[in-house]
Amino acid sequence: MVGEGRALTPDRYTDPSVLARVAALKTIPTPELKAQWRDLFDREPPPYSRRFLESRLAYRIQELAFGGLKVLRSVRTRGDW
Repeated sequence: MVGEGRALTPDRYTDPSVLARVAALKTIPTPELKAQWRDLFDREPPPYSRRFLESRLAYRIQELAFGGLKVLRSVRTRGDW
């Protein structure tokens, strides 16, 4: 229900630690990207390009921090955002 728990507003999605982790993906070495993949997905990274790894890791970091598409879809459907 609206007003219960933590507000789901655009400000909630600007957590500096999450933004810093996502921004850092562009500068860290590929072996470290693969290590993060193993940590976040509990499996070996696919043999795709670095750009693919960066984009999927960025999505996963945000998904774990903010709840993924189901939460966002629910918020937009209710009109809270």
